[in-house]
Amino acid sequence: MFFLNLEIDIAGKLFPNLLTMLVQLCATGLLFYGFKRLLWKPISKYIAKRAEMEDLALSSADEANKLAQVNLAHSELSISEAVIEAKEIIENGKLEGQRVKSKLVSEADLEARNKLEAAQREIEHQKAQLRTDIETEIVDVALLAAKRLMGDKVDESSDRAMVTAFIKDVRN
Repeated sequence: MFFLNLEIDIAGKLFPNLLTMLVQLCATGLLFYGFKRLLWKPISKYIAKRAEMEDLALSSADEANKLAQVNLAHSELSISEAVIEAKEIIENGKLEGQRVKSKLVSEADLEARNKLEAAQREIEHQKAQLRTDIETEIVDVALLAAKRLMGDKVDESSDRAMVTAFIKDVRN
């Protein structure tokens, strides 16, 4: 058989060299000390400041959100109040318009009645004036005709009174 002649130091492989292990532990300890001394504190401070800034940003965002919710509720309330007020103003405007319309119609009706009454009074006055003028003309014509028929013997004032009385009797 062909055996290989290998010599393997199993105990040396299982148990490391004490000096190498001690150097490795010292190097690792030195790395940890340097890391903690030079990097750990500044990074911890940076992370703490960053966390504080993020907490501050979150709290301010939360406050802004709450304020926005309050403002939204307030604006919705204001809008609903404005809608109600606008409806009231429109309704009041309609009522005022109807009131003004009825007032103008009643004033126009009253003015038309007054003008009609004034026109009727004027017509009656003109009728009376025309009657008086016609009666005077009739009396003048009758007197003139009688004067011509009778000559100059007539007393004009008494004849005028008699003819006027006769016309009034005939008219009534």
